[in-house]
Amino acid sequence: GECSFSSINKTDKPLILTNVKASCGCTSPKWPHDPINPGKTEEIVVKYNTNSVGNFSKSISVYTNTGETIVLTIKGEVTN
Repeated sequence: GECSFSSINKTDKPLILTNVKASCGCTSPKWPHDPINPGKTEEIVVKYNTNSVGNFSKSISVYTNTGETIVLTIKGEVTN
């Protein structure tokens, strides 16, 4: 399973996603490592390992150069 989140820079300075961490090893995020200029949008793509059947809820922490931490959540159900 894969989903994406838009990251929009609504400030007047470049936004840097300094780190993006998943709550467990079954979830892997990819994010832009270059600065996101003011007014620009980039994507954070999150992949979930669908080998385990059942419900899941995972969090992804996004750390920025502004000192703010944003927590994203993915939820779903893997069926046979």
